[in-house]
Amino acid sequence: MTDEDRSPVGDAAGDSPGGADGTADGIAAGIAEVEEQMTALAARIRATTREAASRIHPELPPIGYKMLRVIRRCGAAHASAVADQLGVDRSVVSRQLRQLQDLGLVEVGADAQDGRVRVLALTPSGRAGIEADDAEGG
Repeated sequence: MTDEDRSPVGDAAGDSPGGADGTADGIAAGIAEVEEQMTALAARIRATTREAASRIHPELPPIGYKMLRVIRRCGAAHASAVADQLGVDRSVVSRQLRQLQDLGLVEVGADAQDGRVRVLALTPSGRAGIEADDAEGG
C-alpha cells in the first residue's frame, strides 16, 4: 500500500479524523465506513471457513471445522474447554461432537484422572483433513 492509498487521519491544519472539518457528521461517516468494512471482512471469514470445512468433508459445518482446529491446537481437549474457546454453549459442542464422530473426524475417550469427563481427540482422518487444509493455507 502506498501513502497515496492510505486515508489521512488529519493534516497539518489540525483536522481531526472522520471528516474534513472533524464534525460529528464526518466522524459518523467514518465510523459507518469502518462498520461496512468490518461486515465485509466478517462475511469473507465465514465464506472461507465454509470452504475449508467442505474441503475436509462435504457434510462438515463451519462450527465443526472450528472445533477440529481447537482440538488440534490442544492435542486433546475436554468438551467444556472447546466450548469456552469457541464462545459457544456446551450443548452446541455436544451436538456437533456427535456429527464429528459420525464423520470419523473425532474420537471421544474418558479422562485418565476423571472418568466422568470426556476427552476429545482427532482421529487420523481428522488430523489428515486439518493438515491438508494447512497445506492449502487454511
